[in-house]
Amino acid sequence: MTNKQAELGLFLRRRMEEGWAEGFAVAVTDAQATRLAVYEGETAATLNNERVRIGADTIFNVGSVTKPVTAMLLAKLVEAGELTLTDKVRSIIPEYPFEDTDIFHLLSHSAGYDNDSAKPERPLVQDGEAGRRAYFDAIYRIADRKSEPGQSALYFTEGYAILTDLIERIAGTDLNSFAREMLLDPLDMTRSTFDVVAAREGSVVFPIATDGRAMLELADWATTGDSGLYTCAEDLLKLGRLLLNGGAVDGRAVLHERTVRWLLAEASAGRFNKTPAFWVKGAEDRYGCFGDLHTSSVVGHTGFSGCMLWIDPEYAVAGAIVTNSTRLHEDWRRYKRINNRLLSFGGED
Repeated sequence: MTNKQAELGLFLRRRMEEGWAEGFAVAVTDAQATRLAVYEGETAATLNNERVRIGADTIFNVGSVTKPVTAMLLAKLVEAGELTLTDKVRSIIPEYPFEDTDIFHLLSHSAGYDNDSAKPERPLVQDGEAGRRAYFDAIYRIADRKSEPGQSALYFTEGYAILTDLIERIAGTDLNSFAREMLLDPLDMTRSTFDVVAAREGSVVFPIATDGRAMLELADWATTGDSGLYTCAEDLLKLGRLLLNGGAVDGRAVLHERTVRWLLAEASAGRFNKTPAFWVKGAEDRYGCFGDLHTSSVVGHTGFSGCMLWIDPEYAVAGAIVTNSTRLHEDWRRYKRINNRLLSFGGED
């Protein structure tokens, strides 16, 4: 163990004592390789109540960190000429209720909905094709929009579920199969899957609600692109290295370099601090999760289960914070503090 790992481990154990999480998987990479990784703690939030020591291969539900991956899959369809982000959602999904919403509105949470739009009867996505179709049909009946598309950014997680349906219709296959072909297999992300059935066959760590309950019901939910990725910290860093390397892995292009530039560039004229795939810190960190030590060009996303992936192109580093703690996610300054600690280490020992 290096001095930096020991220091970071002590920092994380102190956060565990403060109740932030039962454990952490935290790692930083540059364009070539992981430079710092620390794994602390254990949890019994598994289907069989087996106590799992958190390590490099521990699989978590990373919540909305899924969303940038879904956006990267959309980018593959853009590269292939199958769609543009200005295409109307209804041109691909005829059941969608509004004619004025384009794909970027869903990507940027500016379609006019917010997370109250689906209440009090927010549908649950049940496993199986019939359950999924019932879920999508319920979403397409939602008519409660708070604003016209493009006017404001209001977080609406089901927007990325709609994008799941859109991707599958264009790709002609399910989201997990498309992700395996386009991203997961080319990046050797062997511990990552959108297939909850496959995920639950291993020692998957499920999120813990703020009341201490393990959210095991997620094992029965079908795949969606808003919160359905099961992965580990090291696999998330492979996504970071892909973007730091201009879309190439071992000299082979997985994404075109121009696609990567597009994915990392602010795309809302500064209104929403949003690229086609990520949040951007910008001059003012309106999200409150990026480190004070990050540059203004850092991009990233958090997840309800206490997870975050970020890429800082100016520093040429990326980082992953992975837990199963909704309590950590309650106060996003906790992400900021962890990120400041990671960035303060600089290079290798």
